[in-house]
Amino acid sequence: MDSSLYIDGEIAKIYNRQFDTVYRVCFSFMKNATDAEDMVQETFLKLIASEKQFESEEHEKAWLIVTASNTCKDELRRWKRRLENISVLFRQENIVQKEDDKVLEWVMALPVKYKQVIYLHYYEGYRTSEIADMLHCSESTVRNQLLRGRKLLKKNSVYSVRPGVLLAAVVAGSLVVATTVYAAYVYRLHNLHLGKETVLDLSRRDELLEEVSKEDIPQKEVDIITLGGMAGSPEYSACSEWRTFLDGYDADGALFSEIGNGFAGLGEYELVYNCYTQDMADKVDEICEKYELSKLQGLTIMDDYATLCRQVNIGDICTGVDGNVRWEFCGGYLYDDGTFAMEGRVAWKGSSLLCVTDYQFERTMKGSFNPVTLNVGEIEGYREWEYSSESGQVVLLANSSLKAFIIAELDNSFIVVNVLGDLLSDTFEMSDEMLEELADLFDFSAIP
Repeated sequence: MDSSLYIDGEIAKIYNRQFDTVYRVCFSFMKNATDAEDMVQETFLKLIASEKQFESEEHEKAWLIVTASNTCKDELRRWKRRLENISVLFRQENIVQKEDDKVLEWVMALPVKYKQVIYLHYYEGYRTSEIADMLHCSESTVRNQLLRGRKLLKKNSVYSVRPGVLLAAVVAGSLVVATTVYAAYVYRLHNLHLGKETVLDLSRRDELLEEVSKEDIPQKEVDIITLGGMAGSPEYSACSEWRTFLDGYDADGALFSEIGNGFAGLGEYELVYNCYTQDMADKVDEICEKYELSKLQGLTIMDDYATLCRQVNIGDICTGVDGNVRWEFCGGYLYDDGTFAMEGRVAWKGSSLLCVTDYQFERTMKGSFNPVTLNVGEIEGYREWEYSSESGQVVLLANSSLKAFIIAELDNSFIVVNVLGDLLSDTFEMSDEMLEELADLFDFSAIP
């Protein structure tokens, strides 16, 4: 058999038919989107290597389910074997351990700088010199962090922590290493990624004359993320399907031209989802029914921060108003279900200098269809790491040379803080340390 013909001709068809089934199987084992996607890829690679011929689609489906299950089980066994190095560490430190997930839960409770070196050394088996190269620090720093981390483990292990969640979290890749060499997170920007979009390239806007037409401005492709939820969630799937629909709808703009600058008379379909035809409104209804989500309704513009918090029944998110911190509320909007967005500006006295940034804070309630997407530039250009904020919420921090993000998944909602830099001076100077300080300024515990 010509394997290239098999790959080119059949795999794409099988992939399209069976992807959802294989993904669900892998997700049930791996418990997170990132590792599930890796296992899906491994499964289809095994299919390619096998050059398997199937008697029917049912035979095809059954083979893929068994292969996906075994692939995930093998991966989980590899994780399990690696746990033995952590167990050795605990025996050396005379820490009583009951379960592997409890051991790793204690590790997870450590500050990031200690957690990452302990993980790399005892879990992955790297030498201190190798870890130093990966983390761009001295070997003595690594040794000191290992020593302090072990002491913290011994101290913190006597405290009660939530049972039964750590092993799944570790399998999900939630032990964080802030490096491009090795990185694993509970979630990443890639878990919000919806694809690419073409936008005007305004990087040289100062060189453009005012009379230059829009058609003369160069364009570029950027990555787009959803603000509604992680890959694998109904909220993400709804936003992805809506975007795919829009990409193929009214391609020549003829229907939109008929509306012109007027209103289409579609009420909140128009205000919230930017619908300008009944077909678009019907698609919103179809998506909400398909994914069992509610439409956003009751759009209210807010010009007072205290009123916004009272209306959505949350506490004071922006805390620390004193001589060291100053907040400015610049407006926002909310919906009946508690989904809201606000813009603001904050200045604080950082560890080494005065820090100022504008930001956009978006909270989407789970169970609602939020169509909002965000241009993040080049997603590969971000440094990403997990951070435990002072309010007790573990967040994903993502930083680049142009903007940064603070992302948190709560029990009932999903939060994205778009960090914009100082818009008044048109500068973005946000070190990783400053981003962690900013995350500490938000009180996520105020949001039920």
